[in-house]
Amino acid sequence: MRSHRFHVALAATLGALALVAGAVRAATAASAWSRISGPTQAGSQLGLARTADGVLHVIWNRGNSSTSISETRLSPAGKAVGTSTVATGWNGNGGLALVVMPDKSLRLFAPGTGGINTFTAPATGGSWTHQSGVGWGGAIAESAYVIGATLTKDGQPVTAWRGNAGEGVPPASIPLSGYQGGMAESFLATDAASGAVVLAGATNSGQGGVYAQKILPSPGPRVVLPPLGKEWGNGLSGRIGAAGVYVAYADGKNVRLYRYGGGSKTIASGSYWSATVCAAPAGRLWIAWGDTGGGLFATRSNHAASAFEPVQKLKLPGSELTFVQCEGSAGPVDLFASGQTNGGFFHTHLLAQFTLRAQASKGKVTVSVRDAGDPVSGVTVSVGGKHLQTDAHGLASLTLRPGTYAAVGTATGYAAASTRFSVR
Repeated sequence: MRSHRFHVALAATLGALALVAGAVRAATAASAWSRISGPTQAGSQLGLARTADGVLHVIWNRGNSSTSISETRLSPAGKAVGTSTVATGWNGNGGLALVVMPDKSLRLFAPGTGGINTFTAPATGGSWTHQSGVGWGGAIAESAYVIGATLTKDGQPVTAWRGNAGEGVPPASIPLSGYQGGMAESFLATDAASGAVVLAGATNSGQGGVYAQKILPSPGPRVVLPPLGKEWGNGLSGRIGAAGVYVAYADGKNVRLYRYGGGSKTIASGSYWSATVCAAPAGRLWIAWGDTGGGLFATRSNHAASAFEPVQKLKLPGSELTFVQCEGSAGPVDLFASGQTNGGFFHTHLLAQFTLRAQASKGKVTVSVRDAGDPVSGVTVSVGGKHLQTDAHGLASLTLRPGTYAAVGTATGYAAASTRFSVR
């Protein structure tokens, strides 16, 4: 199953998405990959959650009959700042899901004896407690290799596994999605505006394809997207402070973004087998996709999720890509990629990109800085020995003598950008 994952990612958004389809023209981004898990007996899914201090907590497992579960903490800059043990001698090597609770503590969900089990830790992580005697989902959940978790609008945990989903710890009841037992992967996302919880994932039933349905607070329409050429992997996220829920998936011909209850758009064309999406600040979305032959690509949307930054291409950490996950709530994105040959997950940290343009007229130069069409304020623009800051409209103006100049823009959380222009 790991070699044919179909990545589904749910994220809240409004409006139509700009088309990035066709041949992907991407600048190659410098990608320094570091190993998180593996190289042998690596788990199938990471648990990812960022706490209020900006630290990203990454939960991973290793082993088969006797598994260890570990936590690696990454700084806002993507640097490892500590590793701790969550559990040893665990009897499950399936998917992992992590959430930050309303009281700022961390709650981990992991398949094991009795189905889905749970662990808790303070906001700092590092010290984990297994909630013994509590498990749900039975045998079908014990072997779930990709699971989902989210919080309802009032802060109650919801978990999902193989098409099942339940609210609470343990759930008082377990509603079925209609694909119970036939859903290879199950992910959850909460609409930040309405509070609706949506379940989505790849199905391995006769129809095949991507299944999506609102499950809470009441069932919504069941949607099965067009059949896939293969069985591909999946993941899920909601937008920060914005409405709507989206599914990103690769069908072997295109990377598609589907708005639950709405239409879909092609993001990139090609035989990619993995795609995912995760939330960025102020309603933005990070989208990543790729395959073994073509590499890994990433881009971030504007606030309305209607346009995207320049696509960045990354070299893979190994010879194969079977699964990609991401977390972008701090602005930049932390990408995690796994493959069968290299084993386990690798991590890299990718900055957002803005575009910088200069327009000159009779010695007056106006520099414009945009992030997927949105103006970016506070960017330091250096040109002709002068240093300026862009205003609320993303503009900076100055007067220059005739000549050819290079303007360079820098801002926290962004890769530097430059442009050349002439003044006559």
